[in-house]
Amino acid sequence: MNQWALRATVIAGLLLSTSCATTDQGPTSRSDCDVCPTMVLVPSGSFEIGSDPSSPGHISDEAPQKTVTLDAFWASQHEITVGQYKAFVEATGYVGDGICLVMPEVGGWVHDPEADWSNPGFEQADDHPAVCVSWNGAQAYVAWLNEITGDTKYRLLSESEWEYAARAGSTTTYWWGEDEDAFCDFTNGVDQSARAQFPAWERSGNCDDGFVFTAPVGHYGAPNPFGLEDMVGNVWEWVDDCYVASFDGLPSDGRPQMPETCERRVLRGGAWGDYGSFYLRSAYRGAFVPEWAFTNLGFRVARSQ
Repeated sequence: MNQWALRATVIAGLLLSTSCATTDQGPTSRSDCDVCPTMVLVPSGSFEIGSDPSSPGHISDEAPQKTVTLDAFWASQHEITVGQYKAFVEATGYVGDGICLVMPEVGGWVHDPEADWSNPGFEQADDHPAVCVSWNGAQAYVAWLNEITGDTKYRLLSESEWEYAARAGSTTTYWWGEDEDAFCDFTNGVDQSARAQFPAWERSGNCDDGFVFTAPVGHYGAPNPFGLEDMVGNVWEWVDDCYVASFDGLPSDGRPQMPETCERRVLRGGAWGDYGSFYLRSAYRGAFVPEWAFTNLGFRVARSQ
């Protein structure tokens, strides 16, 4: 099946599952204020987190696979945008607490003391995902959403919630199937445009999504069957969990892993600057110190029912 036929098949299936505005439980999307993100209702269910050792690209920290059962929750339809993060910064005067690593023309990550969410080193509009946001900065944004809405239900997704939402019922390596070069129809990954600018990225995909750096959120018009866009690709997304190199102690009810010592937080989803589509796998896990960020690292938010 070619990429266009694959996309048509996936889109047809998801339109049947997401075209209705309400369910028996109420609305399937919401926005609680003018500057709040649009939230999509993710249904309750169970899934196997991680990957089997025989799965393509398997890494040891994606095991052991474990059944997780989750209650329904809300997730932002897109990654938090530059415009949404700007509203938070303008309202609170928030100043980031760490450094941002950038990708120079020769490749490789370096610290630029001038880089932040408003100056990542490449052009962005308000509808691009916010980058150079630390885990602490993401938590500050969440606290502000709770303050302006008079609520206490906004938070980051747990790692289990993230993978459940990203898979959206799939059990394949990528949420759209097994074709690693089909990502250009669904999201912004490391493609031939990126390879032209960064020739050392030898694992870049054999397709072209048209962007070297970030793309506007929702640009591809290809939500997954839960109605969420850019769950993989575009930018990495912080989640709530501390990084633990296995799922042995992961709660089976969707709560985050929270050991007593927490040096790094989990990030999920892959991004524009990760050298190849390997990182777009639903099971892939990353981790980073919570005070720092990259120009390909952002976040999305959750809201409890």
